[in-house]
Amino acid sequence: MSGDAVMRVRSHFDKVLRRGLADWGPEPTRMWMSSLDTATGAYPEDDTRPADIPRRHYRAIDAPRGCALYWDQPLIVAAHALSGIVGDQRYARAADAYVGDFLGHCVARDGVFLWGNHYFWDVSRGCVVKFKGDEAPEPVDLDTESGDYHETRPIPPAWDLFARVGAQATETEIRTFVANSLFDPERGGFNRHADGKRGCAFLEAGGIIVESLSWLYERTGDRDLVETATRVASFSLAHRNEGTGLVENNPTVTRWDKHASTTEIGMFCGSLLRAHRRFGDDGELVARASKGVERFIHYAMDEAPGGCYGKVAVADGSPVLGEATGVPHAAHRPGDCADPWRPLFPAHDYPFQLGECCVELFRRTGGEAFRRGAEVLTEIVRRSLPARDGRGAYAEHYGRCIHLLSNCAAAFERPEFRALAEDVAREAVAMLYAQDMFRSHPGEDRYDAVDGLGYLFVSLLELETGRAIGMMGSGW
Repeated sequence: MSGDAVMRVRSHFDKVLRRGLADWGPEPTRMWMSSLDTATGAYPEDDTRPADIPRRHYRAIDAPRGCALYWDQPLIVAAHALSGIVGDQRYARAADAYVGDFLGHCVARDGVFLWGNHYFWDVSRGCVVKFKGDEAPEPVDLDTESGDYHETRPIPPAWDLFARVGAQATETEIRTFVANSLFDPERGGFNRHADGKRGCAFLEAGGIIVESLSWLYERTGDRDLVETATRVASFSLAHRNEGTGLVENNPTVTRWDKHASTTEIGMFCGSLLRAHRRFGDDGELVARASKGVERFIHYAMDEAPGGCYGKVAVADGSPVLGEATGVPHAAHRPGDCADPWRPLFPAHDYPFQLGECCVELFRRTGGEAFRRGAEVLTEIVRRSLPARDGRGAYAEHYGRCIHLLSNCAAAFERPEFRALAEDVAREAVAMLYAQDMFRSHPGEDRYDAVDGLGYLFVSLLELETGRAIGMMGSGW
């Protein structure tokens, strides 16, 4: 590293605070715009997207003409970290103001946060809007809206950010969204949406519910939260094939992901590991989830020519090959091999998160399967650089890659992983830093919240300063 990451991150935030706030429209706020033109630091005058830029998102989760705090959480973490590093509290104060205005404008009548894959604050209209499928976003009435399309995936919320500004609002959000997500409270059956219906029980969504309950337990000591979390985790783990040990990605809806296991098992177990630290339980759930990770490594990595298969059949562990076409959500599933640089998400393909989980499981158990899993994933990265055949990657991918490599270097005492992390950092800066701020994806002078720039910032700051920053109540 050249030693100027702090300077560049600071320059980016300075430009955001000058021009990138949502302080216009019929209801001005101190929230941050979801998209910025890096030349001006303001919302792009022409917000149409070039056809040759790979899609990062589907539906309207990029929050056009709006603000998307759910996706901006890593960036807010980075703002707090920067204030601590440079001794200038402007960045932390601006981050807290953003959260405060979100809590004042984007919460449903029952206390559920209106965010994620189906809600955002529309600056041009001065209200929260809701969107489903390809429908145009429509305004919601906060007095009647229940937050039924609340969805926290794939980012585990950084709850510390919200508790700093509104502790009671944060507690109400967690308790209410979890209660509203359960269609079978006795068995822990849950939906990714907070509507009380039997819907998609994605592993990633269940893990985030468990992790959120553990965060609240650490603050309140309420044992009921532990019991609810245990039931939710057990619901997912109950859908494990006895022969292969593989866990279904989505047990409640009969489609491709009911019959397949993907790198998402690592994301799920990562949430359980963080929850276990807070709950201090006997580790039974973690042991069961870890077995699912070990079994995925066994079937997905041992014979995969590309390093790691994207999907393996729960029934027999065989790779699920061939691109699906002409079926619903075909684009939102892993390819034949796990792809660390895949632009479109969420696609149930999380190789970096699986790698982080493997490192943590190795630290806890010393299991060689977990070392092998992490090293296979780092080898996939090494062979694939420069990212996307030199076209460059999205900011979140660069950030996660740098963090995983740094983590592997420390855990396995492999200094070459640290050197590779520094190479990736240099590539990321060369690809994305321009006009005194960072683009969040290559090929366009534009920042988008959904691209996860905060992950890159945190990784660059950790790499340059040697400080462990973390994700403030969340995890990698």
